[in-house]
Amino acid sequence: MGDESQTAGDTELDRLSTRLRAYVSPDARHVSIDAEYVTACVSEALALVAQLAGPHTVPAEIRDRAVIEAGSELFHKRQAPNGISQYADASGTPLRVARDPMNVARVILAPFLPLGFA
Repeated sequence: MGDESQTAGDTELDRLSTRLRAYVSPDARHVSIDAEYVTACVSEALALVAQLAGPHTVPAEIRDRAVIEAGSELFHKRQAPNGISQYADASGTPLRVARDPMNVARVILAPFLPLGFA
C-alpha cells in the first residue's frame, strides 16, 4: 500500500513539474531548463502550499495553480539572488522578484482558508 501512495505522489510531482517547466519557459524562449531544479521547486511549493492550507479543503485545480505560482517564484529566485532580475524582461528592464514565494499562492488560496483575527 505504501508503494501506491508513493507512486501517486511521484505522479503528482511529475505532472506539476511538467506544468511548471512549461510555465517558466514558454515555447517562445529557447532556454535550457534544469529538470532537477524544476522538480525541487515544485516539491518545495507543494510543501509550502500544504502548510498554508493545513486541514482545509482546497479544490485540486486551485491547489495546483497555487503550487505552480509558488514554484515559479522559487524558480525565478535563482536568477535573481538579490531580488532583481534583468533576464525576465525582453527589454532588459530590471524586474523585482517577490521575496515571499507565497504572495500569489496566498491570494489564490484565500477564499478557501479561514480568516485570521488578531
